[in-house]
Amino acid sequence: MLTDRLLRSLLANTAALAVILPTPYAFGLTNVNYFELTLEQLLEVKVHSASKKEEVIANAPAAVYVVTNEDIVRSGVTTVPDALRMVPGVQVARSDSNSWAISIRGFNNTLANKLLVLIDGRTVYNPVFAGVLWEADSLMLEDIDRIEVVRGPGGVLWGANAVNGVINIITKHTRETQGNLTSALYGNEEKGTLSTRQGGTFGNDGSYRVYAKGFKQDSSLKPPTTTSDKQEDAYDAWDGLRAGFRTDWADQFTLQGDGYRTDTEQLRPHFSLVPPYAPIEQQIIRYEGINLLGRWTDKRADGSQFSVQTYIDWTKRDEPINFIDERITYDLEAQYNFAPLDAHAIIAGAGFRFLADDKQGDNNLVFSPEQRRDSVYNAFVQDKITLAPETWFLTLGAKYEHNEFSGSEFQPNIRLQWHPDQEQTFWASIARSVRTPTPIEEDLTSTLLILPNVRAAFIPNDNVKPEKLTAYEVGYRTQLSTNLSLDLAAFYNDYEHLVTTDIVPAQARLVNNGIDPPHLFVPFIFANSMEGTSDGLEAALNWTVNADLKLAATYSYLHMSLDALDPQEEGAEKVSPEHQAGLKVFWNINNNWTLDTTTTYVDELPAFDVNSYVRVDINLGIELHKTLRINITGQNLTDSSHREFTNADNFNAAEIERSIFAKLTWQF
Repeated sequence: MLTDRLLRSLLANTAALAVILPTPYAFGLTNVNYFELTLEQLLEVKVHSASKKEEVIANAPAAVYVVTNEDIVRSGVTTVPDALRMVPGVQVARSDSNSWAISIRGFNNTLANKLLVLIDGRTVYNPVFAGVLWEADSLMLEDIDRIEVVRGPGGVLWGANAVNGVINIITKHTRETQGNLTSALYGNEEKGTLSTRQGGTFGNDGSYRVYAKGFKQDSSLKPPTTTSDKQEDAYDAWDGLRAGFRTDWADQFTLQGDGYRTDTEQLRPHFSLVPPYAPIEQQIIRYEGINLLGRWTDKRADGSQFSVQTYIDWTKRDEPINFIDERITYDLEAQYNFAPLDAHAIIAGAGFRFLADDKQGDNNLVFSPEQRRDSVYNAFVQDKITLAPETWFLTLGAKYEHNEFSGSEFQPNIRLQWHPDQEQTFWASIARSVRTPTPIEEDLTSTLLILPNVRAAFIPNDNVKPEKLTAYEVGYRTQLSTNLSLDLAAFYNDYEHLVTTDIVPAQARLVNNGIDPPHLFVPFIFANSMEGTSDGLEAALNWTVNADLKLAATYSYLHMSLDALDPQEEGAEKVSPEHQAGLKVFWNINNNWTLDTTTTYVDELPAFDVNSYVRVDINLGIELHKTLRINITGQNLTDSSHREFTNADNFNAAEIERSIFAKLTWQF
């Protein structure tokens, strides 16, 4: 646990850094103040994730949305998951104090397996759990430049598991983080967050930053029961430490690294074949990790560009009751953007990833084998063809990937875009993407349920196929006037080989091994027994009312239709909201005061009996001095607490409470 003494120690070290490394720096939200940009300029902001090369957002032939650093700062959010609530088509539900369910276009779960998430190009998708452990990466939000969200398949560029979307968190270049920054935050739920950063220069073109962050978050509430009117705290408090650095030599070379440790409280059943069979026990899950990434880019006079990126990433998840998952990932990828050739703009690349995984389970959870050494290699090519200058473009791309679980995978993509004039963009695409199986699905033996004289458990299945998606999309992006823009996207997704949990009655047997009490063993396997479709619409509207007031509205609609051998598996249709809407209001009251609000409507989740709700966040910012700012933030203001995910009778179910906190930022 992060103690008050440790927080005081961090504060003292921050003060020491400020004395030792004084660098004058004018206070500002970000070096590029997006609030001061016109809509025309905002549409010229460059993104990378949609085409794996820089292009202005107005010309991106994909459903792409950018959460800027200013969006993050002015909304008052304290986590990346809460920042993602601003994006149309992204489903964000806080399951408890330390875990989130986040997905794009359906299939939401606390481990949503069809969403690829990267930090500066380094994947944080867990290949064992098939999802993102958001609690493990509590980033320093002040250092995030932007979050690029691509809704829809990204397999042709980013590989397997980028099925329904890609989230790429991009941190700032170090020349934008010069000087010193210290921020301290405290509230009724946020029990203390202290962040510090120092940036400087070296040589003619070098710049760097170092940072550290510590935080502590209070527990949420258990859902009310019929036996008690007074709600109790859930067992889900958490805390953590994170520190790292980044160095840049101009725009040519980057070296960066992070280290972190996070402790989260969770409840788990401890299965036994003797009474009380499955007592619920408290445990602290510890997440640890260290990573180091290097990236070199060579931009040439003829317009071509060659880049190489490599990283090593060590992670460990220690869950005492179940198992320890420890992994080292080595990744190397290269990309070449060819010089313009008549009507063709070609990029090609290749990559290799090696994973050394060690999983240590207990008597209720066993992997066979416990240790794996897996290799993944890939190659891709993409050609953007100019059919008519400045008007019609056709993009063709494909990626080949080979992995140890499903063998060779081919993911093609075709995109057509039309610009009838400078203010409008129409685009359409057809793409194929896959989600590969995991060790949990193929290698796991794990107790699922214990009753008197009965044990139900998962058993390994080497025949799990990759889940496959064929996606059809159309989109329209336009600047309706000098102060009004609209972005629309519609999609139809066709899924094959969706993974389900199936009982195997033919393999049920009586066990009398002389060790455990005699019992009936009922096996379950992961299998590909479901298929289905989804369709939907996503919209974003931006309106600059005047120089001091901006509005951003979003809406998304999702409909799913699944067909499984076991009708209960079709409940996945009802774990994502059908309707979502949001409204951001950014208001510069005067030169020193800002008032920003974020309102979000989320539809009901019938699978979990979660009611629809409206979340209202308000962030008041006051510039006390050119180097000192205070923010007072209220989150979830519409009710004292509400449930966002999982059934109320789940032993880890929680209600998210209203949160009030203050943040002091000193930048000098």
